[in-house]
Amino acid sequence: MSEITLLIDHNVTYIQGKLEKVIYKGLKRHLGYLPEDAFWMIKRNSEKNKQKWRQDWDGYITTVCWNKAFCKCNIKKDGTHFPSGLISKALEFFKQNNVDCKVVDVRKKVSKTNSLTLSDELEYRDYQQEVIDKALNTDRGIIKAATGSGKTAMACGIISGSGIFPTIFYVPSKDLLLQAKTEIERFVHRNGKSVEVGQIGAGKKEIKDINVMTIQTAVRALGGVWVKYDDEDLDEDDTDLGSSKKEIAELIKEAKLIFMDECQHVSSETCQIISDNSLSAQYRYGMSATPWRSKGDDILIDACFGKPIADISASYLIKRGYLVKPSICFISIDNMRGTKWSSYLNVYKHCLVENTERNDRIAKIVNILVEKDRNILILCRQIAHGKLLEKLIPNSTFVYGRHTAKKRKEHLDKMRSEEKKITISSVIFDQGIDCKPLDALVLAGGGMSSTRALQRIGRILRPYKNKEDAIVVDFMDRCKYLDVHSRKRRRMYETEPEFEIYDYKG
Repeated sequence: MSEITLLIDHNVTYIQGKLEKVIYKGLKRHLGYLPEDAFWMIKRNSEKNKQKWRQDWDGYITTVCWNKAFCKCNIKKDGTHFPSGLISKALEFFKQNNVDCKVVDVRKKVSKTNSLTLSDELEYRDYQQEVIDKALNTDRGIIKAATGSGKTAMACGIISGSGIFPTIFYVPSKDLLLQAKTEIERFVHRNGKSVEVGQIGAGKKEIKDINVMTIQTAVRALGGVWVKYDDEDLDEDDTDLGSSKKEIAELIKEAKLIFMDECQHVSSETCQIISDNSLSAQYRYGMSATPWRSKGDDILIDACFGKPIADISASYLIKRGYLVKPSICFISIDNMRGTKWSSYLNVYKHCLVENTERNDRIAKIVNILVEKDRNILILCRQIAHGKLLEKLIPNSTFVYGRHTAKKRKEHLDKMRSEEKKITISSVIFDQGIDCKPLDALVLAGGGMSSTRALQRIGRILRPYKNKEDAIVVDFMDRCKYLDVHSRKRRRMYETEPEFEIYDYKG
């Protein structure tokens, strides 16, 4: 008699055993359908396979799920994931076909330690609690929530509510690493005291039950090569892994609960390595204000984390008073019309980075904002551009990826205390950085990425004392390539009804 083990998860069922593909076809014919998003995977269970797949159930279930050698099928049907009687019908079918079948609920194999609590200072908004409750009931999914919605706080609620270890919170930059570590230690408690959070990246290799790790460090620990996910990704983490490399790789494979902050980057080759090696991560959540890719390969994000379980827009939060309303002013730059440069790099260099008229306009705009006592962030994409602007703008400080994590943190602290009123930054401050006093943003570097466009606006929308509004200055660059990029950014801003957008007429 053949043998089969039926492994049951919340949303997905896996089958593995001594079966030919005809059993898969027979099951489909017998039931008439397969549940939505279910993968039925069948392969002969030879002695070789027994040796290869002999792991604890948690690791085994995910390994089987993503191994492309297995037969898999996805057939949609209206209704619930597990229509009434599906499991009993499957068992009946196997019995009729002389197959000995047993059922294992993999959820019962996950070890939980529910001794975690949340700090009394963390009071959840209604939508945050809804997201946490839904996440804990679905095991995986994408949390789409605008900048300022409190994604890290929601992650703390999920960590505390699940009590599952090991946990890894992945981030794309060193700045976000330090910020996330601080917030988790602040909000998650054990036995009345703040938890110790491991830091893996930005020069440190400390492993705990709960860990924050940079994507770059994870990829190198797994033997991969970090490849930037777009032309604006400049932040690097070259932490020396040394003898800890194997230990970090094992942590990645054994982690049962993972978060991927800024999960729009998970579809890149490097982040896919992490997902493929997260063998035990039955619980996984992607988090982003913009969980899609400019290249359109969003399906890979869904494959890693599942379907969206929340959709909280900036306009929703503005209407409810959780974010301030931005005014976005476009200034037309016309002095490079008809340029003869053919390549994008030459156009960007001459028409934007080294465009004297454009840079002078930026300096004058910043002076006006300074007179209005604004806390200003100027974003650029190239170090050469940032240095040019730093020379033009009095009392400004240029911060970029080559500065140490310590120096960047020190400058951020000064921004938060309003000691530093004018900051010029490369794309390292594009996403995730929390600096509530900021209320003016100058987008000096242009850019074509739709995901980064909204991320940048989010830097200045968080409420703060006496902060009534936020000002954004963007540029309509009237020249080859850049004109298209400017229009693309504007169309992205227009997807938020609460964003006020206008053209400068002066």
